[in-house]
Amino acid sequence: MKSMLKFVFVLVVLLLASSIVFAGDGPTTESYSIWIGGHYTEFSDYAKKVGEYNKGDNETLPEFALNYLSTGSNSIFRFTSHYYDNKNAFAKLQSTISDKMKLSVQYRSLLKQEGQDLLTNIEAREYLPATDALSGKMLTHDIQDPNADYNTHRQEILTKFSLLLSEKNNVRLNATHRMILKNGHEQKIASTHCFSCHLTSMSAEVNNTQHNLEVGVDADVANFNIGYQFGYRLYDPQNSKSITYYDDARHPTNGGSGGEFGPRVIYEDTEAEFSVVPKTEKMSHKVKFKRNVGQGYLAGVIGYASAENKFTSLKTNSYSSIFNYATFLDMKTKLITKVALSKFDSDSIYIDLPTFREGLADSNYVDFDFTRYSALNRTNVNLSAELIKRMNAKTTLSGLIGYDIVNRDNYPTVDDGLSTKKLYLQGKLKYRQGLSMRSSLKVRFEKISDPFVSGRGFFEEAGHGDARLEPLVPTSNWVFYFQRESLRYQDITTLPTQVLSFDWNMSYNPSMKLSATFGLKGKLDKNDDLDSLDVEHSSFIPSITVMYNPTERFSMHTGYSYNYDKSRLPITVAVFDG
Repeated sequence: MKSMLKFVFVLVVLLLASSIVFAGDGPTTESYSIWIGGHYTEFSDYAKKVGEYNKGDNETLPEFALNYLSTGSNSIFRFTSHYYDNKNAFAKLQSTISDKMKLSVQYRSLLKQEGQDLLTNIEAREYLPATDALSGKMLTHDIQDPNADYNTHRQEILTKFSLLLSEKNNVRLNATHRMILKNGHEQKIASTHCFSCHLTSMSAEVNNTQHNLEVGVDADVANFNIGYQFGYRLYDPQNSKSITYYDDARHPTNGGSGGEFGPRVIYEDTEAEFSVVPKTEKMSHKVKFKRNVGQGYLAGVIGYASAENKFTSLKTNSYSSIFNYATFLDMKTKLITKVALSKFDSDSIYIDLPTFREGLADSNYVDFDFTRYSALNRTNVNLSAELIKRMNAKTTLSGLIGYDIVNRDNYPTVDDGLSTKKLYLQGKLKYRQGLSMRSSLKVRFEKISDPFVSGRGFFEEAGHGDARLEPLVPTSNWVFYFQRESLRYQDITTLPTQVLSFDWNMSYNPSMKLSATFGLKGKLDKNDDLDSLDVEHSSFIPSITVMYNPTERFSMHTGYSYNYDKSRLPITVAVFDG
């Protein structure tokens, strides 16, 4: 925190010095405004939900804002700020010296109430008819810090710098640095399952630091505007370790500790670290260009990035490119075409698991070792064309057609992934009648094939009995849970195959003092391609805003919006027998 404050202080000094040194001769104009107020907060229900971004206290607090602007013959210095409370604040400093140098520093502070999952749905026991008692397998939970006050404080400093290195070829240096600090406490939940179905909730410290740095150079060379940008990002979770005790593997009903149960799990009767947040480092390179071609211009960006988990040395490489060509077909018609290609490749990793039921003489051993091929690996292709037509002085009409392809390499199976294709059509109408009325309507339709699904299946065939599966233990009819994977069916998804959406708004200004804005958004989607389920969603959001300005110093505004959502989704009830 101290280093951050020193960093801010140095940048503020640089800003002030630049505005003085480079202001030059000539008159200077200054203006400022001070706003002083306050707010009262009262919570009568669960404050963590209704006041998610508030301190959560019943209190009255002062609030103020300060704005300052100084303009010279070739310089601008601006300061804006807003103080809400000691955890929610905003401030921004900007300095501009003609077109030679621009520098800005922005600070944001935000508090979030994280809330606590009480795990009240994890409390049940199986009913065994033979004993007429609740004496079967159990779901249990343990909250080590009941009524914990979970909240996190996020602070961000964003610095942007631009310097004209040479007027010849317009060579310009651009740099951006973003630092994010997040601290506080949050809930973490450890799971001991397979034999005890036991969840443990505890408090975990949050103390994360993130740095994002981008440095680039732009220039005009041989009728091209070209540029290169280097990016670096470091995410460092400096958190204390979260450690939990994993239960001793025993029979889930009678508590017996025979050798049948230990070889089924990775951890038992031991303490181990869980919910580890990785330290990640990412470096990227980006080349961009733009040039006039014919009656329009061609622009493109080609990039490469590599991210690494510093704890495991696993890497993900990404390659991307996008090309955009815009041209006028005539004085009133513009065509915009886009092509985007990207590819993601993540390292594979070998998972070494204990041998199932190793050491037991009456069984066939099962080796669950496998190589995890990343489901992130994919190739994306995006194509689109938009035609914009100025019909007359008041009306503009546009039409968009696009086609997206996502080829997944390893999901749901290795080297035989899904290929999701989406065709979309969009029309937009804009109408403007002087300053008195403006209106627009956008309608979009999407047709999707093979959206992302659960590759393992969702339901289990009923009435299978033990005869459907071969017992792993020759001397008994035991059927283990992993064997029942072959009985699962229905690749489930909540994603649609058809989407229709619309967005209408209108602004009406009967006078300079009165204005009203009306809006209506809607969305309908469904997926009826599933073999046993239909998924449907609908959403409608009407809204109205009215503003009245009787004088130059006084204004009133009011608004109302209503959100109606309806969904038909698949649900399932978890039972002990699957």
